[in-house]
Amino acid sequence: MYEEMNRRTFLKGAALLGGSAAALGLAGCSPKGASPSSTVGGSSEDASSMPSFMRAPEPITEFVNTYEHEIVVVGAGVAGVSAVMAAAEEGADVALLQKQDAPSSSGNMAASVAPDVSEAGKSALVSFLITLSNHRSKRELVQAWVDNSYAAITWFADKAAAAGANVDEDEPDAERTIEVNGYSVHLHANTYFGLGHDEVVKALADTMETLGATCYYECPAVQLVQDESGRVAGVVVENPDGGYDVHKASKGVVLATGSYESDEEMVAYYSPDSVVLGTGMPGRDGDGHKMGMWVGGQMEPAPHAMMVHDWRVCRADAPFLMVNYAGERFMCEGPLQGYINKYLRPFIKEAGDVAHTAFTLVDAKWRDQAAAWQKDDPSIDVHNVTWYFEGETWADCVKAMESDPDAGWTVDPGAVEATVARYNELCAKGEDDDFGKNPKYLQALDTPPFAIIPRNFDGSLPMGGIIVDADNRVLDAQDEPIEGLYAVGNTAGPFYGGTDYPMDVLGLSIGRAITNGYCVGKHLAN
Repeated sequence: MYEEMNRRTFLKGAALLGGSAAALGLAGCSPKGASPSSTVGGSSEDASSMPSFMRAPEPITEFVNTYEHEIVVVGAGVAGVSAVMAAAEEGADVALLQKQDAPSSSGNMAASVAPDVSEAGKSALVSFLITLSNHRSKRELVQAWVDNSYAAITWFADKAAAAGANVDEDEPDAERTIEVNGYSVHLHANTYFGLGHDEVVKALADTMETLGATCYYECPAVQLVQDESGRVAGVVVENPDGGYDVHKASKGVVLATGSYESDEEMVAYYSPDSVVLGTGMPGRDGDGHKMGMWVGGQMEPAPHAMMVHDWRVCRADAPFLMVNYAGERFMCEGPLQGYINKYLRPFIKEAGDVAHTAFTLVDAKWRDQAAAWQKDDPSIDVHNVTWYFEGETWADCVKAMESDPDAGWTVDPGAVEATVARYNELCAKGEDDDFGKNPKYLQALDTPPFAIIPRNFDGSLPMGGIIVDADNRVLDAQDEPIEGLYAVGNTAGPFYGGTDYPMDVLGLSIGRAITNGYCVGKHLAN
C-alpha cells in the first residue's frame, strides 16, 4: 500500500490550511455584496429565468443550536464516509451530516491502479479514459485518481474488513490487466458482489465514531454559510426537532451528496437522455450541487454522462446477436453494455417499460466463440454470464425464462425464430447487409441447445458535478477556488465527459469516490 498521497496532485493547496482560521461571521449563503442571481454560475441573468434549483434561497440566520468543528462532511456514501474516516484518523475534529438515518451507497466494485504500473502506463490510462469521455474530462482529476487510488481503496478495504465487511476473495475481476496504447495496466479492485457498498458503508458507521468523528443523522443540509470574506464557514441543517442548526467548519466543508438523479428538473436540464430511461435510487436530490452553485460554484457543461448498464451485473460483452423486446434485431452488435441504452431509447419511447429489456441470443458454441474473439479483442467478456435460459428450440428458451419468477420478461418466440433465420442467411453469405457487422463475428446460431440471455437496462445514473481542481476544491466562474469548500465523488467534476459512463475500467465510479474522499480527508486534516 502507498503510505503517502502523491504530492504532485494533493499538496498544492496546503497553503490554504496554514495559520489560524479567521473568526467566522455568519453571512448567509451569498458572497458579501452579491445577490443570489449573481452567484449562480457567475451569471447576472435574472433569477426568474433560471431553473428553480439554481435560485439561491434566502439566507437562514436563526439557529436552535450552533456546533463548532474543524471539518464538516455532507453525505455518507463511500466518498463521504472515506473523507470522514481519513480526517478523523489524522486527529481532526470532523462531523458527518447525513439526511437519511444511516450511511447509504450503491455499487459492488471499486477500481484502482496497482503500484506495479509504469508512469507511462498510468499516463496512457489517463489519456484512454479522457478519450472515452469524448475528450471532455479534466486531466488533473483523472490523474489524481490514477496516482492515489491504490492507497485509497486498499486502506478502505482494511477499514471495512475490520468492521466485518470483507471483499470477495474469489472474484475474478478483482485483478485485471488491460492493454492501453501498448502498455499493460494492472487494475486492482475491491469487490463486494452479494454484499454491495451500501452494506459496507453501514458497517463503517461505528468505525467513523470510533475514530473520533461525530455523526449526525436525519439532518438534511440546506445551505452553506460564508463569512465576510466569502469563505465557506459552515453548513445549515434542518433540526430533527424543528428549526435549523448550524455546523461551523474552521478548515473546510466537503460536499459528498452523490448524484442528482432524484431531481427531475436537474435531470432534464443536465442529462436529457436520462428522462426516457428513468432514474435509479431515491434520495439523490442534488443537494450538494445546489448548495455549491448557490455560493458561486460552477456545474460542468451538459450533457452529463449517464451510467446505464445491465443492473444484474451480467457482462455479456460480446458481439452475439441481440434482439429488442419485440424480438427484432436493432443494432450492429459489439458495443460494451454501457452504451446499449442509446439503441433502446426509441423503443422505450414507443413501448414503455417493456422495452428496457433486450435479449442476447446464442447457441451451444457461444463460450468457445467468445474465447476465440477475446484473443483479438480483450474487451470481449462473458465470464460472469451465469443467468440465461436454455432449450432445444427458441420457444423452449422463452418458456424457461417465463417460468422463472426472478426473470419476469418474455419475448415472442416466433419473432425470435424469424430474426435468427434472417441472421443465419447473412452468416451464410458472409456479409451483414442489415447492419454491417464485421464478418468474423457473423457465426450462425444452428447448434442446440440455444440460450437467451436477458439484459435489463432500466434506470440511469447521471454523473455530472460541480467543477473542482485536483485537490477537489470547488471553483468559481473565474476558476478560482471558493475557500473552504470541497466536492467529492459524483458531486464533483468534470471527471467523465461522454454521454455514457465508460465500462472499460470496472468499478471506476466507486473507486474514484473513495479516492476523492480519502485524499480530501487527509488533505484537510493536515
